[in-house]
Amino acid sequence: MNVSLYQAGRKGLLLTLVFFLSFSLISCGGNGEVLATYDGGEITRGDMRRLVEASGQPSDKITTAQQNEILKMIATYRLAANELEDDQEAQKWLERNGSLFERKALLRSFQGFLRSDDPFELISIQIAILRKDPQRDRKPEAEALAKKLNDMSSEEEIGKLVIEASESQETKMNAGKIVPHCISCQPDLLEFITTPLKKAEEGQFIVIDAENAFYVARRISTDELEADELSGFYQEYFNELAQRAKDAGLQKEISPAMIESQAQQYADRLVRSQSQKNDKLWSHIEELEKKHEFKLNREDLKPESFSEATGETWIIELDGKKRTVADFKKIVDTTDLNDSTMVQILQNIYIPTEILKLSPDYEEVMETELYDFLQSFYKNEALAGRYIQKSIEKMQVTDEQIQEYYDLRKHNQFNGKPLAAVKETIRQQLQQAQSQTAVQAIQDELFKKYNFKIEREKLKADEL
Repeated sequence: MNVSLYQAGRKGLLLTLVFFLSFSLISCGGNGEVLATYDGGEITRGDMRRLVEASGQPSDKITTAQQNEILKMIATYRLAANELEDDQEAQKWLERNGSLFERKALLRSFQGFLRSDDPFELISIQIAILRKDPQRDRKPEAEALAKKLNDMSSEEEIGKLVIEASESQETKMNAGKIVPHCISCQPDLLEFITTPLKKAEEGQFIVIDAENAFYVARRISTDELEADELSGFYQEYFNELAQRAKDAGLQKEISPAMIESQAQQYADRLVRSQSQKNDKLWSHIEELEKKHEFKLNREDLKPESFSEATGETWIIELDGKKRTVADFKKIVDTTDLNDSTMVQILQNIYIPTEILKLSPDYEEVMETELYDFLQSFYKNEALAGRYIQKSIEKMQVTDEQIQEYYDLRKHNQFNGKPLAAVKETIRQQLQQAQSQTAVQAIQDELFKKYNFKIEREKLKADEL
């Protein structure tokens, strides 16, 4: 097991996790409002909001159909877990692995806690592109263009010259004014342009020497905007673009509704992309590593270390205190874990949460409603998975079913191959089909047994 993968793989932490929503939930009812009931319990609006918050979906885009499915999912996990309440084997398994789900909840809750409502910083750029020529140096030409543009006092004249000089059709469309670009977002794909522009005087054209072209560009403005201001800001840009295209006779008039829709798409995409970033979480972890003298055991930790009876091999060290294999086994039962899964849990959950436990914000995060909800949700989810799996395992694919499936598809799907050559493939296909049917049947059975009901009249489109 290559534990050094920790450093290389750490940026992918939440690829297997769910990500956090970056702006406030729209309120159409209190968190305590009951949206669904079942014998022995209820699901509130707050439960649904917290799950959506953890999903990274814009809350104002959740349809009533999606809300309905969210409530059904929460109910399925709770009711399936309830079915295993007296199952000693399942409860012992949860006892051995419960800390793992609590740490998973801690990670996601920390990300939400650390994410502040920092504004989006957008830069408006005007640019003319001069492509490089292997036969001659075009830098003097680019510098002359920049000087000429800077000497002009009329925005109309500047626009005309940019259109005339630029060798990129895309930048000609709006006199070189590209779609406002987010410089506070990561990654900044235009960093090679935005970095020098941030240093340059606002309104002044400069020459940027890039790999294949010279960019004669200026920073028109830098704006800080809240998430709910983005759409209106983009609308202004697209209105200007549409008017310029109309004046030039390039296209028919674009309706305000189309412009509004396009602007909203840009805004949603921007917010969604940043809601799925872990930068602040990892920055916080890296700060804690430095502060607490983090060390990783790269040499002694091997797969066999996890089968040693003593568990003395250390994994990491913080403030001079080592965390050993024995400590790791306290949060997860490693008996049936392969090396790959072990590494994933180590680098994605165990090590980051050991570091986060030293954060000054640790106690506050542990007391959040989101953490309380998620640690319970993940335990129910895990138990539900075991319950469904046990139910599916009872199902058997008979030889008669395989023979019937084969006879119907012998000459088309299997091209006349003998049954023996495709029998296992058929078995797997039938098992998969049965599993899908079984999951729905299990859900229906649970809902009937516990009298599960959704108060659909309380669900409102695009509102949580």
